[in-house]
Amino acid sequence: MKRIYYFSAGIALGAVATRRTRRAKEAARAALAAKLTPSAIAADVADAIAELGNALGSFAADVRQGAANRRAAYRPMIDNATGAVALLAADQVGPTPPIGADGNEVIVASDRIDADGAPVRGRRSA
Repeated sequence: MKRIYYFSAGIALGAVATRRTRRAKEAARAALAAKLTPSAIAADVADAIAELGNALGSFAADVRQGAANRRAAYRPMIDNATGAVALLAADQVGPTPPIGADGNEVIVASDRIDADGAPVRGRRSA
């Protein structure tokens, strides 16, 4: 009687295992078939392109930050060595000169200096 019990239990477990394996195999085939459709492939390619764009943007931001850090490190050396070059941020620069209708800078009479270094008196020129 014991042998019949173990024999039938083995057959039942074998049948259950076979059915489960077959179902898992069919599910894997269905998932693979769903991944190989043109729309799924296009979605995968679009995701890959988006990831590449994000990576390139991040890389460009890192490069810009590194360049700014390098300029900040060199600024004291240049300023102390020559005194001629000063790298200023946009908010540290003075006001821009007025631009005339022809696109040239408007020169104020007090800004003009003659050969002797004295300011030239006169009217505004545009």
